[in-house]
Amino acid sequence: MEDFHSIFSSLKELKIPFNFDIIVGIARGGIIPSSFLSFIYEKELFLLWLNLYGEGMPPKRVHETPKLMRPFDHDISGKKVLLVDDLSKSGETIEFAKSILKEKGASDVKSLVLVGKADYFLEEFKGCVNFPWKS
Repeated sequence: MEDFHSIFSSLKELKIPFNFDIIVGIARGGIIPSSFLSFIYEKELFLLWLNLYGEGMPPKRVHETPKLMRPFDHDISGKKVLLVDDLSKSGETIEFAKSILKEKGASDVKSLVLVGKADYFLEEFKGCVNFPWKS
């Protein structure tokens, strides 16, 4: 996960066997990878503002459970959603986000992360990751 080009190329080569309608990026870490995927697949992109960890390296947990930081007011009724974040260590934020999207009417939600636990991922979590947008 050294530079933007290699991340974009890896996402472009990744085969996602899920026929999704829209992309939802978990803000802030998922903004860049979800934007890349929106360009690659030419799909509409929405952001879901959640927070569990702070900004330091390694990040420290700042909430007991993931917190919704802004309302998610998009109509996703009946949509198949690809949920995107940069990293998922425990899967807790991904599962919280999936529950929100299903409550909002999504017919199916699959997750993709660059590193960690999700339905689709580029790499397994092995320790601290320095993404180019966090340098």
